[in-house]
Amino acid sequence: MDFHYELLEETRKEIRDIQFFREDVEINAEEYEVIHDYDEAYENAFDGEYGELEGQTWVDIIEDNMAEVRGIIYEHDNYAELDKIVHDIKIPELKDIAFPIDDISVKEEMRNDIVLCAKSRFICGKGNAFFESLFKAYKLGGWPCGWRNGKIIVYVPAKK
Repeated sequence: MDFHYELLEETRKEIRDIQFFREDVEINAEEYEVIHDYDEAYENAFDGEYGELEGQTWVDIIEDNMAEVRGIIYEHDNYAELDKIVHDIKIPELKDIAFPIDDISVKEEMRNDIVLCAKSRFICGKGNAFFESLFKAYKLGGWPCGWRNGKIIVYVPAKK
């Protein structure tokens, strides 16, 4: 199995450049469902269940997508060694990102999602549409926080 080491390094550079909730954030409404209410975003991220996906939560959706990515590793005879390599991936660049939200659970959720995006790219390249879309939303400065009508819900504060 060939891992994408160069893409992981490129991803780390992109992570360093993430700036959340800039005034000029433009999220494509064709690709994402954009919301501007923080309480709604929080509800979507931590408490919402998505009937269209058999009552799954946002965390379930992310975990299911990551399970598909990790499944690629388990197809190989040396899966334990490969899994350890992926497990040991650290993204120290996250410590340099300014998270404009005080809620530690939201910050941790955002950090964890970004790490999963990096791991997906390391395993799949840019071949996993879900994690590529998730990472793109983060790079644009939004907080992907849920799912509706086949789109990722992305929170950005309303422009002042």
